This record gives sequence, structure tokens and C-alpha cells, in this order.
Amino acid sequence: MQRVSFVLQIDERNREAYIERHRNVDPELLKAFGEVGIRTYSIFIDGGKLFAYMEVEDFEQAMQTLSTHPANVRWQQFMADLLVKHEDGNIVREIAEVFHYSGDEG
Repeated sequence: MQRVSFVLQIDERNREAYIERHRNVDPELLKAFGEVGIRTYSIFIDGGKLFAYMEVEDFEQAMQTLSTHPANVRWQQFMADLLVKHEDGNIVREIAEVFHYSGDEG
């Protein structure tokens, strides 16, 4: 299982809209997450900075499959007006894990 994290950015004025939209995520999209091997997916917010964390069987394969899944395409279009591009032009920037503790270790 891979642990993947990434950051996204929104304008802080859109904070409540972003939160509200995530109260009713399309059940078809949630089902698709499970089908592509996503076991855990969380998004945290700090001002306009979003931190996402995912546990997934194969991140690259999951993202490739979701990129054309109708529910995900609809969701991405629905959210596009809130997300701000990073300096490199992408809306998502993966970040490296520098520490992990699991109570199962040791």
C-alpha cells in the first residue's frame, strides 16, 4: 500500500464553498475510489492551503484510471473554479514523506 500526499491551493475567500462542496461528494466518485484501490483519502485545510493524504494500492494506476472516469471528470470540472494553479502550472503538487510511525511497528 502506498501513502501519498499532495498540496492544493484555493483562494481563502472560497474556503466555505470548498468545504460545502465536499459535504456531498458524488457517491459514484466514492465508489470509483474504492474500485481503483484507494483505501483512505483525507483532505485537510489551513487557510487556502489544502493538504491531501491517500493510501492507495497503486497511485499512478489509480490516477490514470480516474482521469477518464466520468464521475471524476464531472467532479474535476465542478471543482475547477476553486482550485488555484501552483507556480509550475499544476493544481496538484506531490509532497515527500519524511516521517511515518505505525503502531504496528516495533
